[in-house]
Amino acid sequence: MRSVKKDMRRSGWPRILRREYVSRDCRMYGRRGKESLLVIREVTEPLSVHDAGEDVLVVEKDYAWVQIALEGLPFWLTAMYDNQGRLLQIYFDITGGNRFDDPDNPWFEDLYLDIVVNSRGELYVLDQDELDEALAAGEITKEAHEQAEAACGRLYAYLEEKREVVAALCGRVYRELGEQASLQ
Repeated sequence: MRSVKKDMRRSGWPRILRREYVSRDCRMYGRRGKESLLVIREVTEPLSVHDAGEDVLVVEKDYAWVQIALEGLPFWLTAMYDNQGRLLQIYFDITGGNRFDDPDNPWFEDLYLDIVVNSRGELYVLDQDELDEALAAGEITKEAHEQAEAACGRLYAYLEEKREVVAALCGRVYRELGEQASLQ
């Protein structure tokens, strides 16, 4: 199985030249986890993503990412903010598990599927084709494929009802951790 690991500091991402990172333990829905704020201070180049018919800049100088990972859940939340503190999108990676063996820098195994809640509140799934291709290429098992689809379906159904609650949670974490990270 091909394993793509991503950590909370995004330390393996050469696009980010300088960053500020603050994190804290959290407890939500009866689960322990970690919340963080990654403030991107300098980049090699900006990054835009295609979002429902338009390009949205998600990585640039002084942009910030809130990340929340909880033990025992098959997803990882990343909320992206511009340098004015406007929410750009909330992005959920479907994971093969969130790992906390390094308590200051948790990581996850990416299982291809992603869910996006954009700034207009629209909800959509990305990369079903990548998940299917990984199965066909033998990079993941049929069981992992089914687990990813089931997790995506459950999270999507939750977000259809609770996306505003999730956005409010991200905003609270952004403000609280932003005080520690000296946001502009």
